[in-house]
Amino acid sequence: MQSVDLPLKANVTSKVFQYTRRKKFELLLLSFMLLIFGGTFSNRVHLTGILDIYQNMITGALVFYTRKRLRYTFLVLIGLSMTLTLFETKLSFIDLRSWQGIIYLIFFFLVAIEVFKVVLYSKSVSRELLSASLCGFVLLCLIGTFLFYQIDVEFPHSFSNTGQGEAILTNLNYFSFTTMLTIGYGDITPLTLVAKRAVMLMGLTGHFYTVFITSIIVGKYLYRNTSAI
Repeated sequence: MQSVDLPLKANVTSKVFQYTRRKKFELLLLSFMLLIFGGTFSNRVHLTGILDIYQNMITGALVFYTRKRLRYTFLVLIGLSMTLTLFETKLSFIDLRSWQGIIYLIFFFLVAIEVFKVVLYSKSVSRELLSASLCGFVLLCLIGTFLFYQIDVEFPHSFSNTGQGEAILTNLNYFSFTTMLTIGYGDITPLTLVAKRAVMLMGLTGHFYTVFITSIIVGKYLYRNTSAI
């Protein structure tokens, strides 16, 4: 009975990894949506946010499982993040907020590189390309979130109306998305020079990404239709 179960489990595991490889950017996009909106209706926003970040990092490790170096890097980052969270009270001699922010910045930056490669080198417009393109924009917003957060940790009160404690990260996440989407409500504003320059950099990056990616998708679509004729 045991000898029959082992091949069955191996077959199921193989199918799961094959599915994640085929749908990796759609799964990654779903994970990002859960990360952004998962704690919306929860009373324990901080705990929900931590769990949502972990599910996102674990999804990243699964999606890029075949990339050995990337997989091990993500597992190390997850391990470091969990260690900081579990031993928060015992590690009072270090700035946990700053180190957690750095870990997430590294994770999002590495995922962004892989996503941008797909967007650049994809040969045709497909569901994978569209999912990767949207993942890329979300990643830029998340990178902006933790960049602003790091600035606020190093230079307190660099942004207005961000609240206190756990609310700071949530509000800076909202500010990053409104900045990258060029909405700019004005309820949160950068106050220090470093914060202003960071907002300018992310605004330029978001605008360039939108124009650049739109031209890539349109170009691939036109090339495909012209080749078909």
